[in-house]
Amino acid sequence: MAEGAKETFSAAATAESGGPISRSTVIARARTWVDAQVPYSQSDYRDGYRTDCSGLVSMAWNLGTNAWTGNLDTYADRISKNELRKGDMLLFHNASNPVSGSHVVLFEAWTDSSMTSYIGIEQTPPNAVRRVIPYAYFKNSSSYIPYRYKNIVEDAAPATAGVYRPDESVFYVSDKSGNLSGYAAFGAQGDVPLTGDWNKDGKDTFGVYRPQTHTFLLTDNNSTVTMESTFGDAGDVPLVGDWDGDGTDTLGVYRPTNQTFYLSDSNTSANVNHQTTFGNPGDTPIKGDWNGDGTDKIGVYRPAESDFYGAAKDSTTVIYNARFGNPGDTPTTGQW
Repeated sequence: MAEGAKETFSAAATAESGGPISRSTVIARARTWVDAQVPYSQSDYRDGYRTDCSGLVSMAWNLGTNAWTGNLDTYADRISKNELRKGDMLLFHNASNPVSGSHVVLFEAWTDSSMTSYIGIEQTPPNAVRRVIPYAYFKNSSSYIPYRYKNIVEDAAPATAGVYRPDESVFYVSDKSGNLSGYAAFGAQGDVPLTGDWNKDGKDTFGVYRPQTHTFLLTDNNSTVTMESTFGDAGDVPLVGDWDGDGTDTLGVYRPTNQTFYLSDSNTSANVNHQTTFGNPGDTPIKGDWNGDGTDKIGVYRPAESDFYGAAKDSTTVIYNARFGNPGDTPTTGQW
């Protein structure tokens, strides 16, 4: 199928093309074509993607390229019917005669527990549609195979409050109503508490930094140490973030003596993958996704002026600046 002129992308914003993408973002992107009633065509383009069935999936997954039914499977892993979740696809490619019956549908949700029909999003004549579809499809049902995009990540759970009690070395977490929902003893007195998604499962778990040994101790089950890495020097300030946008939070330290951030893209073999000197003596290190591209970046809070400064990725260029709070406040950042 021929390439066409690319247009400015207008669907829901995500990280760079080909990078990690959440299930809800996939569906949100696909529904922009449904809402716009984009006409089906194998030669027209919208948002840089061909407006046929495989073009819609390519766009929804933010592939950055136009796949077709003959190679969409190379971007995905085969799964079972029972594993289907929103953002996965059902693909039929007729290798002997691709123009006869080949089709792909984006899976959104089962209509009931019988798993005999589902809500699907597809680009089909006359236009993009979201509708109830009998499993696996109206025609050639036995030929459709479920797949999961290799870079899809789970939706983040709603954030709730939590505290760490230093004298007990215990984390306490609440539910959305503010009631205690769980607790776990982890670490030792003198440790610095941390939280993050250490294994890309879409859930935050606990961790601690032990200043005496410059060691990060992380858990993905809130019970036992599952990742341990020595990183940094005496006097460093620990911080964690998704420095490369892959959906996993990894290690980092800020060295006040030289105002330098040392960041790693791994939690097990902690090498310095990103090193940037940023800020002034007396600044407090912070991190955040200052431009919404799915990657955490460094920053500093200047207590004397109550100023926040956020830098571009691997850069000293300030892309975020705000004056907020009063002198003596403790800075926090997040996607509120």
